[in-house]
Amino acid sequence: MSFKLRQLEGFVAACRLPSFSAAARRLAMTQPAFSQSIRELETRLGVALFERTTRKVTLTEAGQRLLALIERPLSDLSDAHKLMREMASGSHGSIALSSPALGFMTSALARFKAGYPTTRVRLFEDQNPVLIHRVLDREVDFGIGTLNNPAKELAFRELMRDELMVVYHARHALRNKRKITWRDLAAERLILLPKHSGVRDHTDRGLAASGIPYEPEYEVASMVMALSIVRVGLGVTLVPRIMLGELNMKGLRASPVAEPHPARSLGVITRADRPLSPAASAFVDLLFVATRSGARQNRK
Repeated sequence: MSFKLRQLEGFVAACRLPSFSAAARRLAMTQPAFSQSIRELETRLGVALFERTTRKVTLTEAGQRLLALIERPLSDLSDAHKLMREMASGSHGSIALSSPALGFMTSALARFKAGYPTTRVRLFEDQNPVLIHRVLDREVDFGIGTLNNPAKELAFRELMRDELMVVYHARHALRNKRKITWRDLAAERLILLPKHSGVRDHTDRGLAASGIPYEPEYEVASMVMALSIVRVGLGVTLVPRIMLGELNMKGLRASPVAEPHPARSLGVITRADRPLSPAASAFVDLLFVATRSGARQNRK
């Protein structure tokens, strides 16, 4: 039995949108033509896919099973079509970022826009777990973040190694310590990012190694807010070394943490089953150039 792609696309749209009218608009069809297409699909299959009443339309059991079977293949076909068009035209990809304060990313973006001025790039500012979900859900071509829990659906290419630094007020007693330990931090008033953020995950693992129970004094949504609280002397926080140059460190100091060393791997996250478009690949290449350039400058 052969299926008509347009009918299957219409069926999925009818399942996901609030009405047949909305689904018809999505496919640029009149509602009568759309309804006829759904009836033809039901006739071809020999089953009713929707239960229709005067007030609403709901999926039958057969409709639910068909949706589960065809939604992913149709998405794959859409991705294949998009990829072929991108390969033919060099059109843009999409990128996601775990933080807006990544200097190497903005450097790569500037170089990319200079070389591809007509290519549109969409940037999303996300916490690491949200970024990973965007990649998995194919909302973006790739993300820049950490992958602490490898998954078969994802591929990871390391850009650099980074470490967490303790940030404290310039007059804080920590300034006199030659070595700051996790036990030292567990005894401090801590200002931390929300649970499950990349920085928080690394912080929690390090603090757990101290064996001392702790609770953050403040849990904030951004590093800017964390530093504002540190600046008025209400506690200490941890910030990735790579971000220190992007933040206002006036009145603050930063020091490394002793073992276990809070290092993390920052890299490009993609779907393992989805090759990057030429434009997205070009952007990734520029990211590696930018990180190598930054590493050389840091060694000087």
